[in-house]
Amino acid sequence: MQKSNAFRFKQFAVTQERAAMKVGTDGVLLGAWVSLEGALRRVLDVGTGTGVIALMLAQRTATEAEPPVIDAVEVDSEAAREAEANFATSPWAARLRAYDAAIQSYATNYREAKYDLIVSNPPYFMAGTDFRRGFDHSAAATQPTAARVAARHAEALPYDELIDAVSGVLEGENGRFAAIFPYREAGIFVAKAAARGLYAHRMLEVRGTPHKPVKRMAIEFSFRRPKPEAIVREELCIEDGEGHFTEAYRALTQDFYLRF
Repeated sequence: MQKSNAFRFKQFAVTQERAAMKVGTDGVLLGAWVSLEGALRRVLDVGTGTGVIALMLAQRTATEAEPPVIDAVEVDSEAAREAEANFATSPWAARLRAYDAAIQSYATNYREAKYDLIVSNPPYFMAGTDFRRGFDHSAAATQPTAARVAARHAEALPYDELIDAVSGVLEGENGRFAAIFPYREAGIFVAKAAARGLYAHRMLEVRGTPHKPVKRMAIEFSFRRPKPEAIVREELCIEDGEGHFTEAYRALTQDFYLRF
């Protein structure tokens, strides 16, 4: 039975009592935006938290003839158990699996077929930065707990270690990795990934309103190095500047949010 404080989407609900990071704009954006092209047999969600991105991908692939198995790893034990419970009460429980593990150890011990798609809303703020920037103005964001601070700072999962772990379990020829970052950190990650042979080929710049600076970047990577002119660059505004959600944001998330 779902708790009364569950965040409800159109086809599933997410209980978020244990996880440090609650359902937020970043995760929903990534889950709705990432491309699901190609034959997906195995998908991995790194740092799944409540499991929301994994659940969104399960919904988006539900009509496929052979929908993929979706694994989710989470280093925080309480959050991992919560994700597991959210998976169990969803319509896609049979193909969702949660693991209480750090991606570093998970990747080191992984022996199954490699993943066609890996997604992550990582603990991406570098040491010394203010993780409260961006779209989350909830009490949890402005008055963070120690667990939330840890979830939002990259000391627990340094970029180099995330890239190495992803590279080790990502299918080589056609595999893709997608993640979302604050704007400044995105450039750091792209450079580090390229140095390890993982290249950006699709980017989404996200603004809160048309005249505000870019706050987030969602990026897809692969082992194939694209020509600069072949990199797909997209833009998205959440609101129109007058307090209304843009049509583009509505179109992207309308299969999930009850409000649309």
